[in-house]
Amino acid sequence: MDSIFSYLLAAGVGLLIAHLLSRAPELRPMRLSQLILVPAGLAVCVSFRGDMVGFVSFLVVLGFLLVLLAPNISYYLGAGVTNFLDPQDWNATEEEIALRPIRRLIDKDQYHQALGNLDDLLQKHNPTYEAILIKAKLLYHFGRVDETVATLLSLIELSKSTTQQLTVMELLRSLEEQDQSPPTPLAPSARRVQIDHELILFQLAGEDSSLHKEIRPGAYEVEETLHRNHRWLKLVGENWGNFQICWEAVLANRHPPALPPKKSPFQRIARMHQAISTAIKGKPRRQLRAEAKALFHEAKHLIRRKEWQKALPLLEKASACDPDRYEIAYRWVQAVRHTGNTAATANAVSRVLLQSQWTENEIQMLHQLKRPPSE
Repeated sequence: MDSIFSYLLAAGVGLLIAHLLSRAPELRPMRLSQLILVPAGLAVCVSFRGDMVGFVSFLVVLGFLLVLLAPNISYYLGAGVTNFLDPQDWNATEEEIALRPIRRLIDKDQYHQALGNLDDLLQKHNPTYEAILIKAKLLYHFGRVDETVATLLSLIELSKSTTQQLTVMELLRSLEEQDQSPPTPLAPSARRVQIDHELILFQLAGEDSSLHKEIRPGAYEVEETLHRNHRWLKLVGENWGNFQICWEAVLANRHPPALPPKKSPFQRIARMHQAISTAIKGKPRRQLRAEAKALFHEAKHLIRRKEWQKALPLLEKASACDPDRYEIAYRWVQAVRHTGNTAATANAVSRVLLQSQWTENEIQMLHQLKRPPSE
């Protein structure tokens, strides 16, 4: 009879193998199931006898383990071959850009070095709103107006809120006077454009340039017009528009279509591991925050139209996905307040107070929502 020590040794070896083969971030969704199944499989192999039946059973379990670890093995083999053929220093594109050293260089008036270092960082990381905004200001400092405008236009797509996009528009307006190119004839007829990002429109008539509204991604009928000697596109039959170049910055299909992901025979195995991990541990924190962000973004458009009843389930689900985000929790209580009674609002406030740790000011603002809307 096999000793307990041999089972423990086999399970320990399996645990070590699963740990080493699932260290890469891309393999983390499969890690939990592999840490359970691989040690168990090796422990089972120890129990087989030395006869033909035991040998066949050993081969079956070993084959199962090889299939189980096939995505990991193929990943490391592919990475090894790639690094052998083209060795390079790897940096994750999703890693946050460290902007503090850039700001220190700017504080020391070392603008050339700051711009050079920032360009190096943007080649290794995905662009962020803050990084591109700093680059635009540096380009303007050096008098490179055309590059500044192009950089600001790329910021529209990176804007995640109305406030961020308004900042971009204000900077573009400040560059209007430096563009002395004569206007070309306007197109005589309207046309249909498709945008895939929110865009802020301004009221053309009147002197109050602060009046604005945001339109969602979709198709719109627009026509060309001149506003302050610049070519604008405005909605047909309405008095709202923006620079033509701003419309072009958010046009759909402006980027080449992405190549379809390569299909792999191991994708089904990887999805199985991820399903097991999700069933045991729940969805990853990052995925929950992404879902909460998408739900809250959809709910905000409903809130602007005072459709609190439709926004209520979206906000409740978003608050459950990301219970520590105060803005979502506050908006959910607001929706309850507009659609329910005083008791329902008090219950919602109690739930929010228990789901995270808030500051004193945040707690006070939540308690104020217990008052009826008429007060």
